[in-house]
Amino acid sequence: MIDPAVRDALARRPDTAWVRGGLALFGWGVAARVEAGSGADRFDRALRRLSATGAPLAMASFTFDENDPGSAVLVPRALMRIDGDGARFVIGDESMVPPPAEMTGLPAGHLARSDSSAWAELVGEALTAIRDNEVEKVVLSRMVTARFDSAVPVHHVLSNLVGNEPGSHTYLVDGFVGSSPELLLSLEEGKVRSISLAGSADPSAPGAEGVFRSEKMTREHSLAADSVELALAPFCSRLERSERGVVTFGDIQHLSTAFEGMARAGTTVADLLAAMHPTAAVAGTPTKSALELIRELERHKRGRYAGPVGWFDSKGDGEFAIALRCGMVDGATVTLYAGAGIVDGSDPVQEFDETEIKLRPMLGALGFS
Repeated sequence: MIDPAVRDALARRPDTAWVRGGLALFGWGVAARVEAGSGADRFDRALRRLSATGAPLAMASFTFDENDPGSAVLVPRALMRIDGDGARFVIGDESMVPPPAEMTGLPAGHLARSDSSAWAELVGEALTAIRDNEVEKVVLSRMVTARFDSAVPVHHVLSNLVGNEPGSHTYLVDGFVGSSPELLLSLEEGKVRSISLAGSADPSAPGAEGVFRSEKMTREHSLAADSVELALAPFCSRLERSERGVVTFGDIQHLSTAFEGMARAGTTVADLLAAMHPTAAVAGTPTKSALELIRELERHKRGRYAGPVGWFDSKGDGEFAIALRCGMVDGATVTLYAGAGIVDGSDPVQEFDETEIKLRPMLGALGFS
């Protein structure tokens, strides 16, 4: 059930959005574009430049690869916050927002799916690198293109995701829209939270319960969770790690480990982003070697797929998910992304099927069955 205030904001066709649980942020227009640039210091640079604008908050979507340009850090002209205290404008006011309107239908479209044989070849190359001890795990991605008869109304896709994917982190930043189950990190008044998800399955598939007990799946998840703990620990005076469990988002299940702690004085969300991204859940282990292998093997640029997406404020607090279950809307073309973690014992067919499962949220939001 969508909160009435959220439903009203969606009907006003927002240009940026962040919706999760009891918090929603909706932005209209662009007052400023904060140039994050590239390199290891891009998160800190974005925070410093936001502070220089005098704006209280920015919506952000960073590229997966720190070497790639194309991160989007936007200060909306009008920004509404909806939480337990109701709806209020953090930037601007209601006069800067369009009135509610009926959702227009999505245009007809078709998918140009990638070849499963190309994927099998890619996984085979990754398994060779694993056997040669170049990496222990590498996360590979697929790119799928959907073409439509006319421009896709991105706010309609956003609204479908909010309705279809309760419990996820649904976002829209500069045409990049999706609904991620994975909280990369949040920092609010010193409290740090993160959730590591790695290992996915369709709960309706035969033998699904046994999948999460397999050595391959538990090893893949442990590598991801360990990478989160190693990154967070130096910044926390206290850090607690939950037992591994299974969580469900929509019709997809994942192995999950949650982290909660208290940040040391002076820690900002930019510090945590720089330390945590990319986790083993989206890159691999060891991270540097996995990134080099991804750059070598993948035939496409990831852009902002699998990068941090969310918001941060001028005080250094913020909340970011990993940009998964997502697509880039560019007029009548939508580029979708999905990935899978490859470890010793991975089967190319099963990993392809896992990426197909992960494409479902965006395909459903775009009107494909």
